[in-house]
Amino acid sequence: MIRHGLLFLSLACASFAFAAEPRAIATFESIGVYWTPPSDPGPGGCAIQFRKIGESAWREGLPLWFDARNAECRGSLVHLEPGTKYEIEVGNTRGGTRITASTWSERFPIARTVRVASGTQQLDITEGGSAGGYVLYTGEGVAIDGGDAQLYNISIAAPYVIVRGLTLKGAKQDAIRLLPGAHDVVIEDNDLSGWGRYRYTNSAGWKIGMDMDAGVRAVCTKAWQMERVIVQRNRIHHPRYGANSWSWGHPAGPQAITYSHCGGNHVIRYNEIYSEDGHYFNDGIGGEDNFSAIGFPNADTDIYGNRISHAWDDGIEAEGGNRNVRIWGNYLDLTATGIASTVTHYGPLYVFRNVYNRSRKMSERSPDADDRGPFAKAGATQEWGGGRRYFFHNSVLQPGNSLGAGAGISGNSGQPLTNTVSRNNIWQIWKAHWESINEAGGSGNDFDYDLYNGKLNTYRAAEKHGITGVPIYEREFQLAPRSPGVDKALRVPNFNDAYVGAAPDIGAQETGAPILQFGLKGAESRDAATLRTARKQ
Repeated sequence: MIRHGLLFLSLACASFAFAAEPRAIATFESIGVYWTPPSDPGPGGCAIQFRKIGESAWREGLPLWFDARNAECRGSLVHLEPGTKYEIEVGNTRGGTRITASTWSERFPIARTVRVASGTQQLDITEGGSAGGYVLYTGEGVAIDGGDAQLYNISIAAPYVIVRGLTLKGAKQDAIRLLPGAHDVVIEDNDLSGWGRYRYTNSAGWKIGMDMDAGVRAVCTKAWQMERVIVQRNRIHHPRYGANSWSWGHPAGPQAITYSHCGGNHVIRYNEIYSEDGHYFNDGIGGEDNFSAIGFPNADTDIYGNRISHAWDDGIEAEGGNRNVRIWGNYLDLTATGIASTVTHYGPLYVFRNVYNRSRKMSERSPDADDRGPFAKAGATQEWGGGRRYFFHNSVLQPGNSLGAGAGISGNSGQPLTNTVSRNNIWQIWKAHWESINEAGGSGNDFDYDLYNGKLNTYRAAEKHGITGVPIYEREFQLAPRSPGVDKALRVPNFNDAYVGAAPDIGAQETGAPILQFGLKGAESRDAATLRTARKQ
């Protein structure tokens, strides 16, 4: 067992007589599992294994984390195949409790297609379909231009809707607004730009937009929690006005995707989110109720494969409940913080194989005088927090040796870092006398097998197997064969099984594996790999 017993199973689970049936909630490539064991399984959590229906060999999963607050084991299976049925066993690996669950299919049945007319200024969707057949709204070469007069380019107040292949620009407030009645919605292959309302002009002459006006926006209620919204392969860029930087206090302004007080079970993948000077976002992807048990994205959600840049605050703001939330394979650049998770009230939150490039926080300072944010802002408060976080195989770059993050994982003043596991990450920060990991007075953490160049503000025995040093790259985020960290990572079941060489490599990119791709190229690369696999079968 690893220190604190946070990663691998204690044998305590093996003796239980299991009665409760686990519950599973799926997406395309993940399954969240919830199970109440008959008694406390100990610090190692509850064993889990899985296999595709029809296969004989079982695969080991990362043990489910046991939350003593509600006596529940919960966690996720990742790197699964879409549209596939799995058998899952929890507890005793020699005959525990079994269930079956299927990942989502990527093929959506179409019951009817509505061709959007050229010249449309606002499309209000009130008619949807059913699980057996979606209504597709599309139009080849069609642009919906709100002309700063129409509140939205598109509003959606119906279920089982697909919006595909449209150019949306000039909305007064939000490009796409999700309204009560919307769930099981797919927003794909669109181009969104030029939305948002004017708020004020700051002392530098920047025109600042209204906070949280967004390319895709939802404001939910207790009666309407909105679940299963898929946002994929879109370009979301250049809002009409920008956000202020930290030079004028906490950023406020437009965002690419914003869900407020909503449910969960969403997927946001392979989007390209970007802008330019004077039109930065507040957060790239985020929401509201950060200090709560809900927040964004709340629960059972995947955010992956996105390319996100030009945000004065967080590239991805995943704060609130974070119950079985998985964030992986994203590329983040020119943001103050990479991925924020203050707070994670339930967890587990999984943050893995993300790449963070340049950090920028204070626009009115030169880059060499900037504060620089952390890759992972990850604290808690007395009222909210305590859920488990996992950080695996992330890479924090330092382009030009001075343009990257100011910390790897960090709590804040009055918001200590708690209940967090870090394995196999590259925490290369700007200044070596700053802190690669900062508990900020927190406890219950487990840090090891990371490559880091900064100080550790942690418990005394942290990073027992970690490497102090600087990575050497063969290309942007791929380690050179001679670099520290090659073949030095710890195996983490289900998260790095397909490694190349004697052992996994530290960092996001496994040397010898296909190069990570992001945004639209990431979607194309994945589709090509899927096609190659299908042809071999």
